[in-house]
Amino acid sequence: MKRISALLLIADLGIAGLSAQGGSDGSPYSSYGLGDMLPTGQAVQAMMGGTGLALPEPYSVIPGNPASYPFLHRPAFEVGVRMNAVRSSSSEASSSHRNARFMGFSIGVPFGAGKWGLALGLAPESDVGYSLGRDAQVDGQPVKYRYQGDGGLNRAFLGLGRSLYRQRPDSLGNAGLSVTFGADFNFVFGSLDQTRDAIYSRDAGYSNIRAFSGLILRAPSADASLIWQGDLTRKKFRDGDNWRWTVGLAAGMPTVLMARYHQLVVSYVEASGLETIRDTVALSDGEGRMKLAPGVGIGLGVQNRHWGLNAEMRWRDWGGIQVDVPGYAMPAPMRAAASYAVAARYRPGMEGGAFNRSVYRVGLSYRQAPQLVFGQGLDGTALSAGISIPVNAVQTNSWVQVGGEYALRGTTGNGLLRERQIALWLGLTFTPWRGERWFTPSKIQ
Repeated sequence: MKRISALLLIADLGIAGLSAQGGSDGSPYSSYGLGDMLPTGQAVQAMMGGTGLALPEPYSVIPGNPASYPFLHRPAFEVGVRMNAVRSSSSEASSSHRNARFMGFSIGVPFGAGKWGLALGLAPESDVGYSLGRDAQVDGQPVKYRYQGDGGLNRAFLGLGRSLYRQRPDSLGNAGLSVTFGADFNFVFGSLDQTRDAIYSRDAGYSNIRAFSGLILRAPSADASLIWQGDLTRKKFRDGDNWRWTVGLAAGMPTVLMARYHQLVVSYVEASGLETIRDTVALSDGEGRMKLAPGVGIGLGVQNRHWGLNAEMRWRDWGGIQVDVPGYAMPAPMRAAASYAVAARYRPGMEGGAFNRSVYRVGLSYRQAPQLVFGQGLDGTALSAGISIPVNAVQTNSWVQVGGEYALRGTTGNGLLRERQIALWLGLTFTPWRGERWFTPSKIQ
């Protein structure tokens, strides 16, 4: 029972002493908190450091910023894939793993002569995926500890944006002030599964111990955003160009997650590759709630016909999380976390060849992870870049998004891991041809 209790009470995995095993497709840090929190959005936002509060996109839905939906020029359907290669290093050893994940989908529809925008979609919110092992001695006997985790949270959303105020353009085309507001209704769902094994030598005469725990989470939530725009400079002639400024504000409402927790501990033996259960050591179930604090974000941007520049900050008090689930405790404390990013996009022209009409993007971000590892915060930086290429050489009806990111996170000091990650994004955006009118009722002339 002493060995069983030691296994069940493991909270910190002792990362520096762990080695990755086959099948690992995520970070060991995803075993803490609610997993690795993922920046939402498709490849367009990922290539620009996850920004989007102050730089609306004409052909891309920006989740978490429903005020941007009326800025869509046409209906758009987006899908994307993310491919990762991560190398983890400690002061003692290193390991590598690769994976590919679906980034979800989104559909955006502008209507009402540009006054309204509707969007819906599905996107991953957090990720849990690791397979680790550690060798140790218990009462002079060798024992191998094995840790595996899988799952994560997803977010389905349906949002609506509305132009609240729009100044009438003057004779030269200066747009003046505009204010747009939007709100998303979200449904967050998923599960966090962990399996922990203590495997003894067959000659020791001990049974192996396996502890499985699963936490299922469900909750409705909501967020809202506001975009305020105005002219920074003014056109001097009709076909001239001018700069416009943008302020974007976003707020995520408090969320109460309904939780169901299940834990099963068994003893087993293994022979010839087959496992035989000997006894059920512990079994428990519990239902409760987990309350998340609200989050806020602010973005500042400027743009003209060719350039778009913006800076953004997002913050959420993850340390204020309240857990009331019988039998369950967070694997490690959490903290208030912020992310900061700057990004730019450039489009050479509106006509001509495909690469002249392509949009070139770059972003730089600094992100604080909400989980604390051995009482220490986990911070990282990332540099991203990519290109949005129009599919048709004559008229823009769809886009291919290709981009990548190089990221660093963690440190090799204090028993932690330093992660170097290279990511590749591939996204597709489908929009109607210029002559087609989706979601627009026909009229008798």
